[in-house]
Amino acid sequence: MQFHEVRRQQFLAEDGYRALDDALQAGIAALEENYLENTAYPASQMRLSASIARDMFAGLCLQFTAGLPIDPLRTQLESVLKAFERHAQHLWSVNDRNEPVFQFDVLDEYCQLMQLVGLCFLLHRRDLLPRIAAMQDGEGGKSNGGADTLFEEFMAYGLGPETRFETDTLCQIRPYENLFCGLTETTPQKGLKELELFLKHWYKDLAGTGWHDSHKPDEKGQQGGYHGYWSFETGAAVLLLGIEDDSSLHKYLYYPKDMVAWAREHAALSHFDEKAQARLRAMAGEPCPREGFWFTPANADSHQRFEQGQVMPSVGGDYGSTIWQWAERQGS
Repeated sequence: MQFHEVRRQQFLAEDGYRALDDALQAGIAALEENYLENTAYPASQMRLSASIARDMFAGLCLQFTAGLPIDPLRTQLESVLKAFERHAQHLWSVNDRNEPVFQFDVLDEYCQLMQLVGLCFLLHRRDLLPRIAAMQDGEGGKSNGGADTLFEEFMAYGLGPETRFETDTLCQIRPYENLFCGLTETTPQKGLKELELFLKHWYKDLAGTGWHDSHKPDEKGQQGGYHGYWSFETGAAVLLLGIEDDSSLHKYLYYPKDMVAWAREHAALSHFDEKAQARLRAMAGEPCPREGFWFTPANADSHQRFEQGQVMPSVGGDYGSTIWQWAERQGS
């Protein structure tokens, strides 16, 4: 099939996709090189790591927009999250440990946070939700608890309401109020009506974001880094509310209907061992919960083996609390 037959939004031309994909890959490589050259400058590494993570997320969206298969995005999503976790370590080394990685009162960051959360549900990667919560919740998992009610609602769906916080604060009312109302409705039918209202205003109300209207060419005829417009959080809400007929949402260009359909077809992937998942993270100073190889985003060369019960070490330096994670690659 030709490119225009598989792409998921008509604004993306094949040459534009190839050019942006190449530019993102080259840009990430250059940023990584600059990042490694600035080990003595924490503030510079903080800014560079943020740019790398954002570009990696843009690359994921671009692949989906271009019509590429959805399955590989499950692994790509975790790579994006690891990049944001590395940024978190730099952020907390420069600023307060309680500063969230995504600021709830900054529209661009709030929008990206909701997209990432939505992707965790759509791609059946609920195992990543505790890691997103760790980037937002602050010291001890409590300092920022209850900062935003929509975030708490999604986290309650994914992690269990007993683990989350009650709040009436919605940091970005437009357009997200209808999404919150949809998630808290008593029936799928009522929830669907709220989601329709949300999508009706989604693009217009996000006019203040940096990516808005990026599909429109500039005076030189070039697009402004357009990688797709997607309300992944709406797709997640459809799944969580048990809405079987979402056809009324298909008229909205930015509703990820292909990913919702994929999620339904691969529902078995959502089943994971919650007890095992809870053991996949450990703070420095805590006993190792599982024998095997672990790593910390605070140190690029930290991949090493620990015995169960062994005290997890701190990397030291300018970083805050060291968070160890179970390594996908088991072995030296």
